[in-house]
Amino acid sequence: MNKLIYVSLFFLMITACNNNAKKKSLNVTVESIDTYVAEKLDTSQNYTILTGLRFSKENDTYAAVQFSQNDTVILCTEEHILTSGILFRNIFYQDDLPVFVEEYEEGLTSTAEVYTERKIYFNGAAVIKAFERSAATEEELIDMPYQEITTTMSDFDFNKPKDAVRQQGDFEMKFGEFLIFDNQSYLVLENENSGFNVALFIIQGDPMIDELYSNPEKYKGKTIFTTHEFHNIAGLDRVVYTGGKIIE
Repeated sequence: MNKLIYVSLFFLMITACNNNAKKKSLNVTVESIDTYVAEKLDTSQNYTILTGLRFSKENDTYAAVQFSQNDTVILCTEEHILTSGILFRNIFYQDDLPVFVEEYEEGLTSTAEVYTERKIYFNGAAVIKAFERSAATEEELIDMPYQEITTTMSDFDFNKPKDAVRQQGDFEMKFGEFLIFDNQSYLVLENENSGFNVALFIIQGDPMIDELYSNPEKYKGKTIFTTHEFHNIAGLDRVVYTGGKIIE
């Protein structure tokens, strides 16, 4: 009798897991995803846009932008500048699940440049189809046919751009120090666990900046949430501090 109960409970657990898994996938096709993406790229669409900081990690930089409608994320864009090249990625979501990724990569090898484009289709839980084309120049790339490739969901971090624009997870920034040189001041924030950091150019201070500057040891390692703008100053793109708060 007890064995029967255990078997029944196990069956119910498996059924529940399967039902949850089904809820995480969408009934979509390559054609329906193409239609959805074209619709969301139409200039008539209105979005709430969140622009993340430009984060650094050793010699690499990372930036993301999030586009939402009715508090639902539709698109995230990513820019990775690496020592080996540049990767631009657009991630489209439908019902908060990933359905399409397009990538453009300018890669550097020891002997040449390589330009690569990828299109990957998802049903929210798995890859449906994936395509890639590569060429030695941008001009050649346009005329190259796509070839089907193999990739998996685990090759992508769909939460990374969302975390970046919200300054959470690997991108939760903590107070590090102030850098002052050539009459220029920067607020340096960092995440020791992930290795990401950011230096915000200070044009105008405020009470929070004054408090951090007056008591740096007190706030060392404290989470700081900031707002910012991107400005071209003296020919250099800078992340300019516009405000912030200390998260206790």
